Formats: sequence, structure tokens, C-alpha cells
Amino acid sequence: MNAAPDAELIAAVRRWLAERRALWINQAYRHEGEPAQREYFLKPLDGGAIQLGFDDWLDRYEDATDLYFRHERRRFDSLELALAYTFERLPLQVGDFGRAMDSR
Repeated sequence: MNAAPDAELIAAVRRWLAERRALWINQAYRHEGEPAQREYFLKPLDGGAIQLGFDDWLDRYEDATDLYFRHERRRFDSLELALAYTFERLPLQVGDFGRAMDSR
């Protein structure tokens, strides 16, 4: 799988971050029959760096980060690297970004 994000997506996310300072993607789903949540964010940092956050949890464990399936905070030197990591390592797809940016 080629995880490199395309130029159009990079440009759209870059514009979004310049205008709003953060991009959030929230998804509700079921995990082993229980309600679960997924939360992802990108935030620009100084010098062009990007902070990426990703949390995945059962609803009953909201705010108990030690019980999350996954709780990550990462810093990347560029938006391109953050998006490449997203598509290689996280359960998000390009369409998730389009839906998040279209809904606001």
C-alpha cells in the first residue's frame, strides 16, 4: 500500500489548519459489541511541525486513558510525514478527512 498522501489532500489539510488551527476527526463505532470512540487530531506547532493525537476507547472508559486501546501523541517535522504515518499506521482513510472537513 502506498501511504504517501497526495498533494491535493495535503493542500486541503494545510488550508484547514491555517484557518482553524486544528483538525479533529471523531468516529463512533462498535468494538466487540460495545460502543466505542475514536478521536484523531492534527495541530500545527512552531516551525512547520505538526502534533498528531490518536485515541481509541470503549465509551465506558472515556477519560481513563490508561484503559484506552490506543493513546498516542506524536510530533512530526511536517504535515506530509504526519499524514503518511496516519495512513500507514492508523485506521483512518482519505475519505475520513474529506467528511470531517465537509461537515464543518
